[in-house]
Amino acid sequence: MNGPEFLGFDHIDCRVRSLAAVEPFYDELLPRLGLTEKHYAYVDANGTWHREFDTANVVEYYEPEHPTKPRRFIGFIEDPLHRKNDTRIAFRVVRERLDEFAALLARIGGEQIEWSDEMESYPALFFEDPAGTKLELIGRG
Repeated sequence: MNGPEFLGFDHIDCRVRSLAAVEPFYDELLPRLGLTEKHYAYVDANGTWHREFDTANVVEYYEPEHPTKPRRFIGFIEDPLHRKNDTRIAFRVVRERLDEFAALLARIGGEQIEWSDEMESYPALFFEDPAGTKLELIGRG
């Protein structure tokens, strides 16, 4: 094998107790991060996926199609038995826009918004979505 094996992430699946609790939050945040296309799906009791189903329990936010790379997406699967955990998802944004994102997050329901103690070397904003999922915006570029 030649070269690196890691090709970047394909998708992230997050479990949430209630889509209704988090969907308005992500409808505001994810398009600002470039995930502008939204699809619904349904997973039945046997674990079979159904697309564009009337009773959706999955919502996925996709990047726009790109001719030279596969599209990535973040999906949220409703799971009433899900328990919060300490996994953190980090998104990379333009460093100069971190203040703007902090204001957006406060407006749309981000909780426990904190800045990195090392803003010069690690400019980051830490927060939780309305369901308690830990997230981070890292300022680069």
